[in-house]
Amino acid sequence: MNYFKSNHFPELQATLELLQQATQSLQDLLQNPISQEHHHQVINQIKTQLNQALITLKTTENPPNLDHIPPDILKQIESLEISWESLDIQRALSNHHLSQIIGIINEINNKSEQIRNRKDYFLARLPQIPIEKLGPRVPIVTAADFLPDYEPLSLDKKEELKAKYHINQLIQKRQQSRSSLFARIKQAEKLLTSQTQPSENNQDLEDDLPF
Repeated sequence: MNYFKSNHFPELQATLELLQQATQSLQDLLQNPISQEHHHQVINQIKTQLNQALITLKTTENPPNLDHIPPDILKQIESLEISWESLDIQRALSNHHLSQIIGIINEINNKSEQIRNRKDYFLARLPQIPIEKLGPRVPIVTAADFLPDYEPLSLDKKEELKAKYHINQLIQKRQQSRSSLFARIKQAEKLLTSQTQPSENNQDLEDDLPF
């Protein structure tokens, strides 16, 4: 049989102390009669100690990991007067998505006046918060989005297509057609100008009139 020394001595020691406190509270409850109201308070205290002991014990096998939580989120949790250094809060943070944590923070901020115990509300409500995709809701458009999604043709391929479909001849015909059209427009303009100019004979007749 192999023997080894645990590397989680502080956690095990803390678990033992919590169990001893719960045991002592149970012994006091058995030996000393108390009122019904006080009895209820002691029972709740024992339950809290046992729950905390169980959480502490679990950290020896699966320690909480808060690497996925930014420091500003932890500061927001502190601003809610919830200590993220407590083991139950750490385990809750470690086991849930960042979007859920952000969601519960916003919810507590919006309902702060209606929540009596923020820590209990945090732990009970966090698993119910839906997971959402983080990041901007509106997609970010960059210059790359406007580039064609196909590779440009090589120079050889372009020349091959030009020869196949007689592109150069079509371009030449279009240019000739355009130039001939401009020539016809100029001829029409000259014709209109010549028709609108008064002749010299008409000018002489106008000069001979007595009025």
